Amino acid sequence: MRFTGALGALILMLVLVPVALAGPSSKTTAAVSLGDSYISGEAGRWNGNSLTPTGDKDGTDRACLPAGATCRVDKTSVYEKGTEDRGCHRSDVAEIKSASLPVAERIDLSCSGAQTKNIFRASQGGVGQRGEPPQADKLLPVARDKNVKLIMLSIGGNDLGFASIVRDCITAYVTRTGPCEPSQQQKIDALKPEVIANVGRAIDEVRAVMSEAGYATDDYRLIVQTYPLVVPRAAENRYPEFSPERTINGCPFYDQDFDWARDRAAPQIGAVVKAGANSRGVETLDLIDAFQGHEFCSQTAAQSTPLARPTAAGAEWGRFVGASTVQQGELQEAFHPNAYGQRALGTCVTKVFAAAPGTFACSGAAGLDPSGLALHRIQTIRAPTSCLARRSSIGPRGIGRLRLRVTRKGLDASPRLATVTAASKSPKRYRYCVKGSRGHVTAVFGKGTKVELLSATAGSYGNRGVHPGVSLRKARRAFKALRRVSATVYRLSPSSRRIIGVRRGKVRYVGVASKRVLRSNRLLRTYAQRAG
Repeated sequence: MRFTGALGALILMLVLVPVALAGPSSKTTAAVSLGDSYISGEAGRWNGNSLTPTGDKDGTDRACLPAGATCRVDKTSVYEKGTEDRGCHRSDVAEIKSASLPVAERIDLSCSGAQTKNIFRASQGGVGQRGEPPQADKLLPVARDKNVKLIMLSIGGNDLGFASIVRDCITAYVTRTGPCEPSQQQKIDALKPEVIANVGRAIDEVRAVMSEAGYATDDYRLIVQTYPLVVPRAAENRYPEFSPERTINGCPFYDQDFDWARDRAAPQIGAVVKAGANSRGVETLDLIDAFQGHEFCSQTAAQSTPLARPTAAGAEWGRFVGASTVQQGELQEAFHPNAYGQRALGTCVTKVFAAAPGTFACSGAAGLDPSGLALHRIQTIRAPTSCLARRSSIGPRGIGRLRLRVTRKGLDASPRLATVTAASKSPKRYRYCVKGSRGHVTAVFGKGTKVELLSATAGSYGNRGVHPGVSLRKARRAFKALRRVSATVYRLSPSSRRIIGVRRGKVRYVGVASKRVLRSNRLLRTYAQRAG
């Protein structure tokens, strides 16, 4: 088929002209979760635990839909379609879905079993998982289409060998070969430095994607969370150490390993995650005490039975580990927050998003329902460094908050720039980011460390429609007295302090220079080059 005339021209324009991206300007706000099984909603199928193998398992199986005298299992009723069979297991009660957040959409991009390499972009060595691309690559179209206000990240546990630790500790108990702590602690210790670095890198990858989508760091909050523990201390276990009840009821571990997991291993894993987050200056949410009193086999929690079905306040909030786990569902669900647990984590997310930025811990207690968890502030974090405003005109004495003839010390101490820090600094110039733009504003210093020239490459900065990216021809139409002072620099008029830089017939930057600089074309060229 051949298109001609106006129709052909229109189609050609649609093909060749890139579509404007909404990103932080979108009216559709969103919250996003990234990471592993503890945030994807793994085990969200279950409201507590039961040993009953049939029917709705004493009311615990949320995937068992009524069908006459019995029920019909439909895992897609709780797990996102395509993730339900040994997949990412993104459930309808995952914390980002359970949280009450003032956003239009809550989007879960996480996947059960994820490691840091599954967060990294493919272009940076990241790998997909369970038939899906790396999570940072999945984040990009969401960030471009929505106005993302919150990103929750749970990562690092699988890099430390979480699944193998649980497996080896169960094997040690069942075979009566002694506690697993000595061998497993060595594994964790050996992996700590690498995992801290990779958690930091995962954060960098998320930041890079958001920047590519046009976000400044203060356009959204990135919060890294640790892991809630689903097993109790030995003294809090309702079954004696060598009683068959431990294995039957899904907690086949030595007393020493219970205490090690609760008081040493889990805090160390959390410390690794927080160290990676702290190295990048992002917020953290410590969840180690979130399920206190609701762990499986805890004295203060109970399973469901044919005769008694505890409420969420009295139930176990983690999926137990035993024969019933496999008989009723899938092994990968074991040792994860169940539906009650995910709702409890949703409460933590609700409260942390409502609070000012900082580091936090969220804790529970026996007898509380999932809505009753408490948030504790550990430290207040100053809001992320702000970029300069998205739009600004070029004045005779400055650009936006930046002014000519201010000293370097004056810029650092200026109340006008209290929430703005230069993205890069050198003795000759400071460079500032601009919200929603890849462009920047540069302050060039002269003798006496005073600002002698300011330039902006952000497309939203300019006057009379003349801004970086427009043609020199348009600039000439807007400013009839435009005067050329070098091959690449023009003054808007012989008396104006405002300038534009031109390359290949396009305006590359707009700016303003001091009277001292404008008296010398040589100085003007030198400082314009210094601005880059």
